[in-house]
Amino acid sequence: MNESTRYDFCSHDWIAVARGFIEQQAEGADLTGISVTFNEVFTDPPAHLDPEGLGKIGWYLRIADNRIDVRPGVLAEADVRATVDYQTVLPAARRLSTDPPLDEETQKALAASIQREGDASVLSGLKWLSGLHDVLAIRTL
Repeated sequence: MNESTRYDFCSHDWIAVARGFIEQQAEGADLTGISVTFNEVFTDPPAHLDPEGLGKIGWYLRIADNRIDVRPGVLAEADVRATVDYQTVLPAARRLSTDPPLDEETQKALAASIQREGDASVLSGLKWLSGLHDVLAIRTL
């Protein structure tokens, strides 16, 4: 993959970028005793990203048994899950953490539409995940 190529948000290629970054950042990290599954789910995605017409797509990160797994999918169970409308979250997905904040109306719409499940603090020990958003933002169409 070319480092400047951009991909549809949450497409298989976009998830491959996430996987590559996560695996690189976690290289050498002690994963002993870590067992966590994080799932992001996006409702009402574009039809070409949802060929089965399920009305939702997603990706997940699972750490278990000293292994990391990053794949497309909406899991039946996850320790931490965020579900949000695809078009509502897209402007935030494209923004770098150093960009000016989204306008107030967009921020309110985004905050109102995100459904969170689980305790996100279980991810706080995974410091090597920092930077993932910006890596994906610059690669998101």
